[in-house]
Amino acid sequence: MGATNCPETPRQRMISMMYLVLTAMLALNVSKDILDAFVVVNEAMEQTTTNFDTKVNQSYALFAAAEEAEPEKAKPFNDKAKEIRSLSNEFIDYIQYIKWEMHSVVDDITIEEAKVTSLDKMSAKDNYSKPSLYFMGTAEDGKAYDMHKKILEYKAEIKRIVGDTAYKIPMGLNTEGSFKNNDGKEEGWEKHNFDHTVAAACYTLLNKLIGEIRNIEFEVVNYLYSAIDAGSHKFNQVSAKVIPNSRIVFSGDSYDADIIVAAYDDRQNPTVYWQMGRDSVSESMINSLNVIEGVSGVVHLKIPTGGIGDQKFAGMIKLVGPDGKDQYHNFNSSYTVTKPSAAVAAEKMNVFYAGIPNPVSIAAPVAPEKLRISWGGATASSLGGGRYDVTVPATLAGKEVTVTVAADMGGGKTQNMGQTTFRVKSVPEPTVFVGANILTGRQAKEAILANPLVTARMSPDFNYELRWSVLSYKVTFIINGIEEPPVNITGPHFTDQVKSRIRSASSGTLFEISEVRIQSIAGTRNIQKTLSIRIR
Repeated sequence: MGATNCPETPRQRMISMMYLVLTAMLALNVSKDILDAFVVVNEAMEQTTTNFDTKVNQSYALFAAAEEAEPEKAKPFNDKAKEIRSLSNEFIDYIQYIKWEMHSVVDDITIEEAKVTSLDKMSAKDNYSKPSLYFMGTAEDGKAYDMHKKILEYKAEIKRIVGDTAYKIPMGLNTEGSFKNNDGKEEGWEKHNFDHTVAAACYTLLNKLIGEIRNIEFEVVNYLYSAIDAGSHKFNQVSAKVIPNSRIVFSGDSYDADIIVAAYDDRQNPTVYWQMGRDSVSESMINSLNVIEGVSGVVHLKIPTGGIGDQKFAGMIKLVGPDGKDQYHNFNSSYTVTKPSAAVAAEKMNVFYAGIPNPVSIAAPVAPEKLRISWGGATASSLGGGRYDVTVPATLAGKEVTVTVAADMGGGKTQNMGQTTFRVKSVPEPTVFVGANILTGRQAKEAILANPLVTARMSPDFNYELRWSVLSYKVTFIINGIEEPPVNITGPHFTDQVKSRIRSASSGTLFEISEVRIQSIAGTRNIQKTLSIRIR
């Protein structure tokens, strides 16, 4: 048609142009399945970004705790982390706005509407001309070129903050690599990603950029946190610690303690020099001090006790430093020698409940097998290690029980260690539910039939392990104020008759659960409260 000896008519030229347009439209047609796939990928991107937000926030919390614990050591790194946070948030806000603005352009809506409209609600997901014009512009003045510049500036700022070691951190946001089109020809990052790209893909790419920014932020902040303790020693001070087995010691017994170096090296065998009655010692006093050799980095100190009262001691621990020279680190501590005593405490509440096991611990500065306990009318079974289950008969409900503790000191001598009085209460009434958590109100049939049974359990405020079994109850259906004959049920589960009646019930039908009878180790009870549930 285009030969010079056969010129095209206006009609032929119009038909040729329409053919070219149709061919282009067919080539650019994007199926609904592909668009839906972009929505799925975008949602995954947004979830990944949310996960990174949580991880990054945890890292900043660790920084705050480190600065509070060691301000001089952690603050310089935390200041850099805060700068990274501000920089990343500002960049993400910029990308977010571009995403909303692009959405407003393709769907012809306001920015505020775009902010609350997700990708799956975008009308023009398959439009490519408006996003291309928005991102590519007419002469490299589109948003894609501005984004490219911002990405380079962001990465440069990261390197400025972190320093020369930034090369160790995986940065991402690659915009300077080799990008090729479908014909194998090289093209820029902007054209490769945003030229003739449908709106759904552009939206997803922007969320991918946000995720990469959060990823960089996470990697950089973790790198800065690890740098706090970087160095040959991993710490800048060494302090000796005294770990006593007990600071309360019986007269005539011994004081036992372990002395270790914080972050100690078990390949060394340190030496301790110490003396009683002192607040401090010095290297010049070594020849007059007591000496203990350590094993595997730990020195065990044992001091015989005498009189009752406060005791103190001080010393030095010697170990080899990183430079191979001896280092001395001072320590001091104190303890109290006291008369025998005991403490009795209910593990969960300051009362005993009648009819059920009440966990109790008895701590005294003697071995548990040497304790002699009177339970004041209750019975107890030993769980070992000074722990007991105490059961009080129901006849003592409303009264008090006094637990008295004594210690067998040997040779027929018994030492009174003290006593504690407990109030005795009846076990409170449990709450009855339909299924796991239905108490009352309008309920859908599906919710009721999902767990077609009656249960009973204690209030969350009741800290004891107490399980109730449902023995029987009645179900009564009420329609338009008229009660049907009640259905008697044995056991917790609805009968087929009741389940069928619920399925066929019309909206507004009321059914009541009454005369519930339950049982546990605390005994058998009849629940007087009636559950009223209206079918939605």
